[in-house]
Amino acid sequence: MPNCHKELFIKSKLNFSLTQLEYVLAVHRLGHFGKAAEACHVTQSTLSMQIQKLEEEFGVGLFDRSLKPCLLTESGEKLIEQIQTVLFEARKIVDLIGSSQAGATKGSLSIGIIPTVAPYLLPRLLPTLEKNFPHLELQISEMQTHRIIEELERDSLDVGLLATPLEISKIHEQILYYEPFYVLCGNSHELSQRKRIRQAELKLKDIWLLAEGHCLRNQILDVCTIKQERGFRMKYRFESGSLETLKQLVDSYGGYTLLPFLATESIGQNSRVIPFERPIPAREIGLVYRRQHYKTSLIGSLTKGISDCLPSDLRKMRQKDLDVLPVDQ
Repeated sequence: MPNCHKELFIKSKLNFSLTQLEYVLAVHRLGHFGKAAEACHVTQSTLSMQIQKLEEEFGVGLFDRSLKPCLLTESGEKLIEQIQTVLFEARKIVDLIGSSQAGATKGSLSIGIIPTVAPYLLPRLLPTLEKNFPHLELQISEMQTHRIIEELERDSLDVGLLATPLEISKIHEQILYYEPFYVLCGNSHELSQRKRIRQAELKLKDIWLLAEGHCLRNQILDVCTIKQERGFRMKYRFESGSLETLKQLVDSYGGYTLLPFLATESIGQNSRVIPFERPIPAREIGLVYRRQHYKTSLIGSLTKGISDCLPSDLRKMRQKDLDVLPVDQ
């Protein structure tokens, strides 16, 4: 046999299954063998035994079982990204086979959406997708930006819908639309009679904010460029995880907050929405996913559905007309 062909017949010394790799990824994601077994629909002893066999095959320990939560060893840290890649490519094969048999618009997507987008976009989006892409199945989770990024890196999500740009390596960003901000204030508020508001007019004393962890909170603070007055103390300080709660506070108690365009479509009788003078502060909303994702046709269908469901005023917004705010992760 010619030497140049010998390498083709060398048998790999490793013998492991994709299922074993899935078990490793589940323990890494959940930090607990019992929870991982439950997520994989097997007994804990089965999962533990299969991971142990894999460790014996590799000749290294993957997890430090003495820690709670269970963490990767140094060897496990070196291997986990490649394990994710192997599983990602294996799923790609399955999806390509399925899409070739069923058509490009049939399949499932798991989506993470930030809380300041989900309640305002989804009621518009789902009827549009049902009409135009009836074979597209979605598993939708509402989560904050940092969690979406973590789940994308673990391949637990296909796509994220959030404020961009993020500028993270291995993550592709696709701009969907630009969404301007508005001031929502009580009818008796000092700003309520203004036709338009300048950013410099906004003060700390009576603003209602989202809680820490919401990227929109930091964007609002960027808009306001707020500096606390010396000796000033707020009588009531409340930070919410919901824009709807802030809207109700403004309507029933007073003060003001900032809302993105889609959140202004329904407000209380005691509140008023006022636009900004130029430059109009805005946020960029985009889809994010792995750069070489195997569900690009389904992501394209989702993108088309989002574009089709947006109000015409929002579709016409262009970056050059707005002051697009950065995103703090």
